[in-house]
Amino acid sequence: MDKIPEERRPKGRLRNKIFLVIASVSVVPIVIAGLISVYSIRESHKVDVANLESVLIDQKYGEIRNFINGITGVIEVKVATDKTDDSDFTLSTKKFLLKQFLSTIPPLEDVAFIGSDGKEVAKFSREYPDGVPDDQLKDWSGSPELSSAHTGIDYFGAAHFTGKGPVMEIAGPNVNNGNVPISAVVADVNLSQLQDIVKETSLGASGYVYLVDDSGELIGGMPNTTSSIDLRNTAIVSAVISGENFLGASAQERYLNHFGAEVVAAARYLPEFKWGLIAEWPTSEADASVNDILYKNILLSGAVLVLVIIVSIIFAIILVRPIKALEKGTELVSQGKFEERVKINTGDELEELGNAFNKMIAGLKQLQELKDEFVFIAAHELRTPVAAIRGYLSLVLDGVTGPITDKTKDLIKKVINSNQRLIQLVNDLLEVSRSEVGKLTIKVAAIDIEEPIDVVMNELRPLAEDKSVEMSYEIPENLPKVMADSDRVKEVMTNLVGNAIKYNNDGGWVRVKHEVKNKMLITYVTDNGFGMAPEAQKKLFEKFYRVQTEKTQNITGTGLGLFIVKQIVEKMGGKIWGESEGEGKGSTFGFSLPIAR
Repeated sequence: MDKIPEERRPKGRLRNKIFLVIASVSVVPIVIAGLISVYSIRESHKVDVANLESVLIDQKYGEIRNFINGITGVIEVKVATDKTDDSDFTLSTKKFLLKQFLSTIPPLEDVAFIGSDGKEVAKFSREYPDGVPDDQLKDWSGSPELSSAHTGIDYFGAAHFTGKGPVMEIAGPNVNNGNVPISAVVADVNLSQLQDIVKETSLGASGYVYLVDDSGELIGGMPNTTSSIDLRNTAIVSAVISGENFLGASAQERYLNHFGAEVVAAARYLPEFKWGLIAEWPTSEADASVNDILYKNILLSGAVLVLVIIVSIIFAIILVRPIKALEKGTELVSQGKFEERVKINTGDELEELGNAFNKMIAGLKQLQELKDEFVFIAAHELRTPVAAIRGYLSLVLDGVTGPITDKTKDLIKKVINSNQRLIQLVNDLLEVSRSEVGKLTIKVAAIDIEEPIDVVMNELRPLAEDKSVEMSYEIPENLPKVMADSDRVKEVMTNLVGNAIKYNNDGGWVRVKHEVKNKMLITYVTDNGFGMAPEAQKKLFEKFYRVQTEKTQNITGTGLGLFIVKQIVEKMGGKIWGESEGEGKGSTFGFSLPIAR
């Protein structure tokens, strides 16, 4: 290529493109600003919803306490006496008061006085407005209701559900002039009015508040339901009746409610009654306003982003195209393919780089051709003399030239062994050369793979027996035929099984088996021998690479076997790989071949 005159050489265009790329990152501030805006709006809305629900729950909590306190404040009597028993509190007075309680407190279902001995002395109910018969009066001795009242503390029982609605038992003390408990009053309170208090809630158009007892059963408030629904398996109900509060933005909960709708919720535990008060607001309504604001913001930001992205994509395509061309060219070079040239017409430094790259490819191709030709000629020319050397040495060893001493025989045998390794190296070099110049012949046909494998296993069995290595071949039923060259399969198996024996301990084992997967037949050769380190596994199929450890240093080889095997397997349409868990943990080599149709 002629040298471009200095004044005609493009200057600064790549720099300008880089500047445009940097300028295009203006999209980042837009995205960050948008995310901050979305986050701020959502957090502010979250606080507003949490505060609204918390205020509503506190309001309802106050109404519930007022309802209960309004009852306990009436039925708890202060007796004008200094005695520590209720002997000055006449039965007629008690009955009069009980009738008054029933007539003035509509939620009461029944009410009774308990004497100092723990037994009911009088009881009135809606069923018995003139008094419950004496034979139906209860003994409350030892009951938690009486024990609590005797300590001056109101007792609130668990809600239970009747045909008239939920009912709760309340027990409170009657005290003397010194506020010392002298007797007690027990009443069953109908909570239907409490249900109305909870239902009368305004939380948007669809939000609501509901009340559950300490066992997780619904007392009232949830729309389109009746009381006595068991909600204990609802996470927030289970938590709140255990004493947890969910008030404020940080404790806000979002989940699918009893009806399967997503809600935003807050909850409060009512310790006096061991109840839970929960507010749920469907997110479809709670988030409607903020979602509308976010939608408009996102729409505007999205339009800007789309415009910036489109410009960036167009620019990126223009900029990346020559780089991808160079990348593809580099990949082809790494595979030893030097025929194709990269085409870059950008009018800038990238085009100059492409021209330089093409010159490099041309030079590499010429060097590769010279190298391949040299290796092929050298290996071919060496093949005949090394074979002749072996022949002549064998004649001398057989005594054709006359008697020789034992010491001479030992020396000749060592020379023959060295000559054999040289022959193997020459043959391997020829195979590598044929592969690289495209002369490696593969005759693919549908074959039964077990036949060449059996031949190899039998041929290598003496080698295995010398090291006491156990060999096994598992042949599954209905083994499919594969598309392969039978002779080449023998070469592959000879290398893999031979390595498994050579790189094994005395008394080890070698196992061959098959697996059908994704229309391929996979053959595995596994051993429990020396194994390989992770870094060695990465280089297994490179030319002239051999695993170098203390155990392998005396094992002969050219380092070309696995490279040749890889070429053979890939030319038959398969793949090959090797793996090991580490040194001393054995190895597994596998190769796949297409199943014949």
